[in-house]
Amino acid sequence: MLPETQPLTQEPVPGLPVVAADGREHTLNRASALKFGAAAGLGIAAAFAAVASPAAAAAPRRARGAALSMATPLPGVLDLYINEGYTKMVDDSLVYQRGFGDRPTALRDAKPSLRITPKVFTRDGSIVESRTYPLTAAPPPNGTPLPSGPDAANPGQFLIRRNYWASYFPQRTIIAETGSTVRIRVFNQLAGSHALTFAQAAHGRADITTGPIPPGGEAYLEFPAPYSGTYIYHDPTNAPVQRAMGLFGSLVVLDPQDAWSVAPGQAGFERQWLWVTHAICTTWTGIEAGGGTVDQDADPALPRYFMLNDRSGYEALGHSPNAALNKASHEESLVSGYPRQIDIRDFGEDLVLGTIRAGQMVRMVNAGIANHQIHFHGNHLWTVRRNNVEWPRDFGMVDEDGHVVLQQWEDVVELPPMDRKDCMIPMKRPPDATDQVWFNRTEDWKYPMHCHAEMSQTAAGGMYPGGLVAHWELKSSVNGG
Repeated sequence: MLPETQPLTQEPVPGLPVVAADGREHTLNRASALKFGAAAGLGIAAAFAAVASPAAAAAPRRARGAALSMATPLPGVLDLYINEGYTKMVDDSLVYQRGFGDRPTALRDAKPSLRITPKVFTRDGSIVESRTYPLTAAPPPNGTPLPSGPDAANPGQFLIRRNYWASYFPQRTIIAETGSTVRIRVFNQLAGSHALTFAQAAHGRADITTGPIPPGGEAYLEFPAPYSGTYIYHDPTNAPVQRAMGLFGSLVVLDPQDAWSVAPGQAGFERQWLWVTHAICTTWTGIEAGGGTVDQDADPALPRYFMLNDRSGYEALGHSPNAALNKASHEESLVSGYPRQIDIRDFGEDLVLGTIRAGQMVRMVNAGIANHQIHFHGNHLWTVRRNNVEWPRDFGMVDEDGHVVLQQWEDVVELPPMDRKDCMIPMKRPPDATDQVWFNRTEDWKYPMHCHAEMSQTAAGGMYPGGLVAHWELKSSVNGG
């Protein structure tokens, strides 16, 4: 488990009254909330419930003391706790955050549970905790898949194993196999009402939501896994404020029988990376930490930290003093692989049995509040899908925002808030690498990725460590991997 915070030495926020959705003060009895049967008997598509009783005649205070005890687990049901706490940023500042956690924790907890360890809903109705998927596939060492062997027809390049390596996923990830049922209980430990919404996950691209959950309340969601793709779960309360506070995550739906394709019958890959971006506005976090409600007109967002999989700056690059954090960055975020021959006309092509001519798939998710322009050096990216809709390879169109909808090479991938794009990085020889350089390389080549949106590079007056940055690695035949 990676360290998320450092201990607090004092209570950073004064106590505040408990206020329910109706604006009245309440004390809450969670034991009187929804009663559940066995998982097999939970047949509602989406429901929520919370129970409140009138407040006792006592001075009101905010429910920020000891954490509630964990609920009794139910088979096949994932429990999420809406928690709050302080998280250490790349500059060692402690910033107030909220999140959907694995367990109940209190405000002053030294390691608040604000993001879940990846969970997998399987077709047989079970839940498996795993950072890698497919569950039975081999985890790539340090995140980098090893090749099958040299490509004799293309010197300096390698043959890539087909359907062999697992992929690592970051915290906040829920994976659902196609044909599975997603069952979730949500417990709101905070002083205000919150909700859990899976955006565009219902038939017809409608949202699936608990609706408002009052303080101390709980809710239940059950729905069939949607079509293969990438979805965002979040709290839409006072949108986008609660997302900026940390109440978000990703749902990735995969077909276990076609697990190395972005969707059944679509582009194949060697392994995939899930990149989740978000931005933290410390003005907003300060207001909410003090018990206030952000007025977006009075206090427009001014992000201070720009995150990739909950890391920023040198931590996102895997160059921090924390070895475990660096290892996780390489496994989850820093795209890597051996150079290979690739043909964009058919990402599933194989000329040698058990191999595939395909690159690495990057599922880009913007759960934040800033528009990003993701720019890779070294290789362009081939955009395959947007918001789970495959782009055509010919006869494209121009959308209502003036963007060309067509699979193509992109130097910069535009990623507005709540957008998801699936892009292939080919892991090929860079076009400016001469033969003399290419055939005499003795080390891995690292190329930067950064955001072309100016504010993510000038955060805090030009302190790029707070910016959105990463790199990708093209492995060498000498010491790569």
